[in-house]
Amino acid sequence: MTMTIRYQTKNEPLTQVEQISDVPNDATIVWLDFEEATSEENDFLIENYNFNYLELEDAIKGVPRVKYKSYDDYQYMVFHSMHKDNFTPIALNVFLDGKTLITYHQHHFESLMEVVKMNARKHDPDLDCADIVIHILDMMVDKYFDFVYTIEDEVYSFEDEVYSFEDAHVDDTHSKKVMDNVFQLRSNLIKIKRVLFPMQELVNTIKTEGNLIVDYKHSMYIQHIDDHIIKQNNIIRTSQEMTNEIRENFESYSSFRMNSIMQVLTLVSVIFSPLTFIVGVYGMNFEYMPELKWHYGYFICLTIMLLISIALILFFKKKKWF
Repeated sequence: MTMTIRYQTKNEPLTQVEQISDVPNDATIVWLDFEEATSEENDFLIENYNFNYLELEDAIKGVPRVKYKSYDDYQYMVFHSMHKDNFTPIALNVFLDGKTLITYHQHHFESLMEVVKMNARKHDPDLDCADIVIHILDMMVDKYFDFVYTIEDEVYSFEDEVYSFEDAHVDDTHSKKVMDNVFQLRSNLIKIKRVLFPMQELVNTIKTEGNLIVDYKHSMYIQHIDDHIIKQNNIIRTSQEMTNEIRENFESYSSFRMNSIMQVLTLVSVIFSPLTFIVGVYGMNFEYMPELKWHYGYFICLTIMLLISIALILFFKKKKWF
């Protein structure tokens, strides 16, 4: 990719040019967008702008954390979005220096082009760099809804699927599948929270401490952004609570089923215990055992064992253990 240069004047919307020298002197906004910048473009950025070198190094080489810093001559911000596939964070670095706006990122951000298109549809001659930054932030936060609503739908769909297990046989394969899905959902929720929570702190910092807000319009706009992030965080929090309830309910039901199985096995073993005792007694190799000489001894022993079994079964039935 390359560096994209845009400018705006009182009479022109954001206009793209090839060289920085093509920007007119009366430009009210000069926007340099670096996407997957080359080493030459990185050198241009470092040499021509007096930004903190460590911050530039973080922007170029890594994914810096969400932050807002205000210096005497410029402001530095890092916004985070997410990959669609795995919800891992991607960083947009923003440097605001007077009428110069610099955005630096390693991945494509649709929000930037949407801001450009919005400006083309409705040119605002009073637009400044702070407005552009707030518009970018608003577009990025609105994009979060795509991720938030997707994971919310997955949680609700999974809830319906899991609660159908009451009519199904719960085996090890089914239990493992349910728990794997629960852990995957919780993992995705945590990844989204890792983006949303720091971004909410960033918005709060901009509202209370930053120099980005200079008029009432900015204040209203940032409050609108804050409301959206609060809503998104509430959805994620609710979804996370639902996954906790799904896991706990499934574990409780699985435990109940296992206890029922163990109860049946225990009762069966209790029934067979006296029978095993009788068989063990008459299986001893003593020479003098009078019952072994009885003509009907074998049938008497079977009858006694049958009566004991029936008596125990009736007793368990009366106690409603069966």
